[in-house]
Amino acid sequence: MRRSIETAVDIDAPLDKVWDVIVDFDRYGEWNPFILEARGKAEAGQKLWLRMQRPAKADEEVHTPTVTVVEKDRHLQWSGIIRHAMVFRARHEFLLEERESGVRLRQREDFGGLTMPLAGGMVWRIEEGFLLMNAALKVRAESLH
Repeated sequence: MRRSIETAVDIDAPLDKVWDVIVDFDRYGEWNPFILEARGKAEAGQKLWLRMQRPAKADEEVHTPTVTVVEKDRHLQWSGIIRHAMVFRARHEFLLEERESGVRLRQREDFGGLTMPLAGGMVWRIEEGFLLMNAALKVRAESLH
């Protein structure tokens, strides 16, 4: 079973500034309400360490996905699994599109695995987390512009 979520936000800042905010994992704790802390490098094959808190959920989670795609100023993707790819897997993407008045950022996550029928509420909270993160990223990038 598979499920995808996607959110978007328009940001009034140059493409390179938005990209810099997204890949500056060390500073996520300063502005990001969803991924509270991050470590790692935006380089294909690198493992990330992400401390996250989904909205309306007190518990924090740590995930260690692997960066799979890096196209500067355009596309960042990481993928992770829990136990085994057949049990639960997720692929997260940031897609940037330059526009006349700045950048459109899309966040997308594709989920799959045997446990997906049980994960409906979790996926909804992740979408809410994306919306919070998009708003905070917009404020951060526009304030740096």
